[in-house]
Amino acid sequence: MKLVLVGQTRCIPCTVMKNQILDRIEELEALGASFEYINLNELEDKDTFIQKYKLTATPTTWVEVDGFITEGYSGYVDIDSLFQLVEECK
Repeated sequence: MKLVLVGQTRCIPCTVMKNQILDRIEELEALGASFEYINLNELEDKDTFIQKYKLTATPTTWVEVDGFITEGYSGYVDIDSLFQLVEECK
C-alpha cells in the first residue's frame, strides 16, 4: 500500500502536506504504507501524467493498493484525515 502526494514546487499546501507526512512517516509505515511524492514540475511529460490521473488541482493525494487507486482527495487535506484514509484502505 502506498500513499501518493502529487504537488508542485511553489505550492504551499503541497509543501505543508509533504512535510506533515514526512514528520509522521514512522506512523504511516506502521500502518503498512509507504509514501511517494510526485512533483509535477519535475516530470518530463507532465501533461500526460495530468490526463492519466485526471488531476484538477494540487495537492492531490491517493492511496494505491496493488497498483490500483482506491481512494483520494483533490486539494489540501489535514494529515489525520489522510492517515484515517490509509487505515480504511488496509
